[in-house]
Amino acid sequence: MLRRFAEAVAAHPVRALVILGAITLVFLFFAPRIQFLSEMDKMLPAGDPVVAKFRETKDTFGSQSVLMVGVAAPEGSTLFNVESVRKLYSLTQELTALVDEGLLEEVVSPTNVDIVEGTELALVVRPALPRPPEDEADVQAFVDRLLGERRIVGSLVLEDGSACLIVLKVHPEAEGNKEKVAELVSRVEGILARYRGPERFYLTGDAAFVHYMDAYMRQDLRFLFPIVVLVVLGVLFLSFRVLRGMFLPLAVVIVAVIWTVGLMAALGVKLSMVSSFLPVLLVAVGSAYGIHVVNHYFERAAGGGLKRELIAQVVERMANPVFASALTTAAGFLTLISAFLKPIREFAIFSAVGVLISFAVALTLIPAVLSLLPLPRRTRPRGSSRGIPWALARVVHRRGWWILGAAGAIFIVFLTQIPHIQVESDMSKYFRPEAPVIRGLKFIEKNFGGSQNISVVIETGRRDGLKDPRVLAFVDALQRHLGTSGIVGYTSSIVDLIKETNYVLHGDDSAYYAIPDSPRAVAQLLLLYEMGGGRILKSMVTRDFSAAQLTARVRSVGTAAYERLMADVERFIAENAPPGVTGYVTGSLVIYVRISHKIVQSQIVSLFASFGAVWLIVSLLLGTAAGGAFALLPLVVSVVGNFGVMAIAGARLDMATVMIASLVIGIGVDYAVHFITRYRRERMGGLPHPEALAVTYDTAGRAILYNALTLTAGFLVLVLSRFGALATMGWLTALTMVTSSAGALLVLPAVLGLTQPRFLLQRYLLVWRKGTLRVVKLAADPRRNGSERRES
Repeated sequence: MLRRFAEAVAAHPVRALVILGAITLVFLFFAPRIQFLSEMDKMLPAGDPVVAKFRETKDTFGSQSVLMVGVAAPEGSTLFNVESVRKLYSLTQELTALVDEGLLEEVVSPTNVDIVEGTELALVVRPALPRPPEDEADVQAFVDRLLGERRIVGSLVLEDGSACLIVLKVHPEAEGNKEKVAELVSRVEGILARYRGPERFYLTGDAAFVHYMDAYMRQDLRFLFPIVVLVVLGVLFLSFRVLRGMFLPLAVVIVAVIWTVGLMAALGVKLSMVSSFLPVLLVAVGSAYGIHVVNHYFERAAGGGLKRELIAQVVERMANPVFASALTTAAGFLTLISAFLKPIREFAIFSAVGVLISFAVALTLIPAVLSLLPLPRRTRPRGSSRGIPWALARVVHRRGWWILGAAGAIFIVFLTQIPHIQVESDMSKYFRPEAPVIRGLKFIEKNFGGSQNISVVIETGRRDGLKDPRVLAFVDALQRHLGTSGIVGYTSSIVDLIKETNYVLHGDDSAYYAIPDSPRAVAQLLLLYEMGGGRILKSMVTRDFSAAQLTARVRSVGTAAYERLMADVERFIAENAPPGVTGYVTGSLVIYVRISHKIVQSQIVSLFASFGAVWLIVSLLLGTAAGGAFALLPLVVSVVGNFGVMAIAGARLDMATVMIASLVIGIGVDYAVHFITRYRRERMGGLPHPEALAVTYDTAGRAILYNALTLTAGFLVLVLSRFGALATMGWLTALTMVTSSAGALLVLPAVLGLTQPRFLLQRYLLVWRKGTLRVVKLAADPRRNGSERRES
C-alpha cells in the first residue's frame, strides 16, 4: 500500500501539491485568529475547590485583582514638597476617572485615603487635605495628618517621604476580561508616562502580570518563530549543502505549524505560556522527519536508478521508522494529557497532532517535490568512506565498557541531585528580572513590605458576628501572628478601622487603641465612623457583618514559602478561632500553591506514562519487547541528567520545565529507533557488529546527528524568550537533545555490542496468507551477506 501511495504521488506530484496547498490555505485563514490565555485561575479546572473559593470570595468581597503604582522621589530627595504633592493629587484624580469607566473599582492613594479625626463636637473622616496644596504650610499639614495615621505609614507612604504607593483595585467586571485588563494597564501606563520626571513610577500587581504575560506571549511568537526558521535553515544547509536538503524539511514544518495553529484557532483553543512555544517546537521536532526522508533519498540516489522508482523505494523503506519516530514522539507528548492543568493537556493534544501532521506532510510533500526535480548531481556511494564513522565504530567496539562506566558515573552523580529540585508556580518567577513588572515588584517589596496579596476570610455564621469583641480579638491576633511570619509586610482588616476610631474618639490616648469590650460599643463606633463621613468598605466586611476579609501583603518569596504560610494560618485558625468561627485562605498565592502540587503530580504520572507508552510502541514496531527496552536506555540517562542539571543549576520545576521529561522521551527515542532499525537491518543482512556499526554510523548516524543539531539549535532559540521560565526550558531541552543523541550513538551501541541481544538477528512479521493471519520469523542468514532466511 505504501508503495502504491508513493508511486501515485510520484506520478501526479502537481495534484498532490495542489491538495496540500488548498488545505494549507484553509488553516492559514484561521491561524492569525489564535487567542492567548494568561489568567492563572483559568488554568485550573472550573470545578476545582481552590478556584471555587477564590471566585466565591470575589463575589462576596469584590475584586481580588489589583495594580500597584509605586512613586519614588528623586535620589536623596522627598515627595513632601508642593510640586510633588500636587502631582500626586492630579495623578490620583486621573486614575480615579477610570472608576467611572468601569475599569477600576477603587483607587487608594495618600491624597484620598480616609483619615479619622476627632473634634470637640464630632468624629470626622476625611482625606489628609481636601484639595491640592497651595504652599508649604498646606504640605506640612498634609504630612502631619498622614504620618499621624498608623494604618498609612509604611503601607501607603514612607515616613521620610522618599516613596509612596497608590493601590488600584480592578473592577470585578474587568477582572476576568483580558481585553479590559489590557486596556486598563495601557491607560495607567499612559497616565504615568505623562507624570514621569523627576519622580520615578513603578507598576506591578497581579493584573499587570496578566497583561505582560499576554503581551510577551504575542511578542515571543512574532519574534522567535522567524528566528527558529532561520536557525533550522542554517543547520540544514551545514548538514546537506544542497538547496533541496535545506528547504524541503523546512517546508514540511511550516505547513505543519500552519495546520496545527489553524486547527487550534478554529476550535477556539488558546495558546498559554506553556504552549506559546508550540510553533517553535514543531519547527525543531517536525524537521526530523523531513531530514530522514531527504537523507535516505540522497543515499539511494548515490546508486543511480529511475527517479520514480527511487522515490517509491525511499517512501517504502522510510515509512516505518519515520512513522515509529512520529508515533513515539506523539505518544510521549500525549502522556501530558494526564496533567491537571488545562494548558498542559491542550499542549499535549496539539503537539501530538502537529507531530503526526509533520509525518504525513513529509511523506507527501517531499516525494512530490522530488518528483519535479532532477536527481542530485553529487552522490556519495555507501561504504566508500572509511573516515570518522569507521573510526568511531572501532572505538565503541573496543572501548564499550569504558563508555558504559563513564555513563554510569555521570548517571549516579545526577541521580543524587534530584531531591534538591525546587517546585515553583509563582507567576512573578516566570519573568526575567529586567521586565518592568518585576522592577516594580522589587521596588514595592523593598519599600512597602510586599507586593502579592493574600486574603483570609473569617466566617461567623451569624448576623453581626463581626461586632463580637471575641471575634475581633481573634482577627487582631491573627493579624499580629501574620506579622511574625517574616514574609508578610502589611495586613488590613475591619479591626484596624475599629481600633483607630476608638483611639481618635478618646483623644488619641494610646490606651484606647484597642477593641471595645462589648458588641454595643463596637456598633456605636462604627455608626460614629459612618456619620463622620467614613465608608465601611465591601472589601472589609459583608453587609450583615457575618464575615470579614483580612488582606495581607506578602513578599514574592516563592511557592514553598507561600505553602508554609498558608499551613501556618490554617493551623492558627483551627487552634484559636472562637466557637462557631471558621476561616479559609484564598487569593492568587493559593492558586500558585495548588498549581505547584499538580505540577509534581503531573511530572510523576507523565514520566512513567511516557516511558511505558514509548516502550510499548517501540516494542510493537520492532516486534520485540527487548528492543523497546534497549531503545529506552539512552533516555533514562538523559532524563536523570536533565533533573540533575536542574538541581545543580537552581532551575525550578514549573509549568514549563515539567514538560521537558515527556518531550525528551518522545523526541529522544527517535534517535534510538532509527539507530536500532538500521543497525538491525545490517546485522540481519549478515554483517558482524563492527561493520554493521560503521555502516549505521555512516547512514542513519548522519541523519541522527543532523536531527540532533537541528533540535538543539531550535530549542536554544527559546533562550531569547521574554519569559525566563521558557528560556530555562530552552537550554535544558537543548542539553537533553545532546545527551539523548549521544546516548543513542555511544551508550546504546556499546550495550548492543556487549550483550549481542537475539532480537538483532531475527524479527517477526504478521502476514496474511491464504485467508489466515500468520506470524513469519525472519532470521539472518550467516551463509550469505545481505540475505534473510524466512521461517513460518
